[in-house]
Amino acid sequence: MILFPKKRNGREGLMFIDINIAGQKGSALIDTRASDLFISGKATKKLGLLIKKSNRKIKTINSEEGQTVGVVCEVELQISEWKGKEKFKEIQLDDYDYVLGLIFLDKIQTVLYLWVNQIHIVIGPLSKIVVLVYRDMKVGTKVLSSIQLVEDVSYGRYIDSIERDVTKAL
Repeated sequence: MILFPKKRNGREGLMFIDINIAGQKGSALIDTRASDLFISGKATKKLGLLIKKSNRKIKTINSEEGQTVGVVCEVELQISEWKGKEKFKEIQLDDYDYVLGLIFLDKIQTVLYLWVNQIHIVIGPLSKIVVLVYRDMKVGTKVLSSIQLVEDVSYGRYIDSIERDVTKAL
């Protein structure tokens, strides 16, 4: 199944935020189905980051396990006013240079408000950093979803009974 995320106003697009990584501005894909922080080999070379080889494996949807290229440690990452040193895993990425996954988003205490295109990073009991999200879709990009729809038997029966009631009323 191929799905394209849609905004409520009808525009399609994936979620991106502006970041500053190792002193250079960039754009990162927010992917709540990804686990960690990922960086492309192209971006690693462009930023001049040192790669520590890794024998870890990565599993993506509908593909075999693959080897990660390596790990890039202590990378300076800035999202709006939030700053930290993070560990990125270098993997083969075709379309995007940076992917921010769910474990990272949880670690920095983010709350997603997608209907207003914002992410809030909670930094205290009553304080937060508001980060604007923008939507984009590369032309021809296909997005594979890991969602599997399963029919609930009781739900199906309920729908059948509604259809029968409507037919009787006519």
